[in-house]
Amino acid sequence: MDQGQSALFELSGVTKAYRVRAGIFRQPRPFDAIRNIDLRLVPGVSYGLVGESGSGKSTLAGILIGLIQPTCGTVKFEGQGLSDLLRLNSRYFRNNVQMVFQNPYLSLDPRWTVRKIMEEGIGQLSAREKSMRLSESLELVRLPGEFLKRKPRELSGGERQRVAIARALVMRPEFLILDEPTSQLDVSIQAQVINLLQEMLDKLKVGLLFISHDLALVSQIAQEIVVMHRGEIVEKGLKPRILSSPASFYTRQLLNSIPPWP
Repeated sequence: MDQGQSALFELSGVTKAYRVRAGIFRQPRPFDAIRNIDLRLVPGVSYGLVGESGSGKSTLAGILIGLIQPTCGTVKFEGQGLSDLLRLNSRYFRNNVQMVFQNPYLSLDPRWTVRKIMEEGIGQLSAREKSMRLSESLELVRLPGEFLKRKPRELSGGERQRVAIARALVMRPEFLILDEPTSQLDVSIQAQVINLLQEMLDKLKVGLLFISHDLALVSQIAQEIVVMHRGEIVEKGLKPRILSSPASFYTRQLLNSIPPWP
């Protein structure tokens, strides 16, 4: 799918190692949260990153967004080293790459109104431009304008996650990273959020990395699937191929764990 397209993100040999202590009297030992990651993400494509808890998914997301520095390897955004870009022009990167975090209860400041939460990153715009951006973003997540007056504590879990997505969209990013965005929601609300994301992708043509431990959920939205296990990418490719003829034993285990339709 990405043949001939310029990469938005390009990772080569990326490893993140931590030093952990196995016991009180033992010396810290290195632990690779992720190891030798090679990954190429192109604009306008929806990717699913799937793996069990502890597989390294969130570490990889943190590296992509610039919150975690890799121990070794290179991370490029639009052909430029990400660390250099963040040092020289972090606003450009933050405008083009946004992240929606797992827990909507923790990612929104409870003291602020939805308006203030959404306006935080667009302070440089005029009042008229801000108003247009807020209206457009709320419309994309199907929330009425009166929500701008509310505070997070007045919203349901699904509404909070919609606000978190709208806050990311107000920046008009080129790429969204969503780290387990539905794991705190019940099944019916999960379905609503997935449908919302599918509609949004059709309208905006924005690129997306959807991170989850649930392959069935990922397969609803991803065009390409990346499978992680114990800190490594064990398989990646177009969704039809991954679902019909997985090459990795771990991917086959994930597929076998999906409950059959009644």
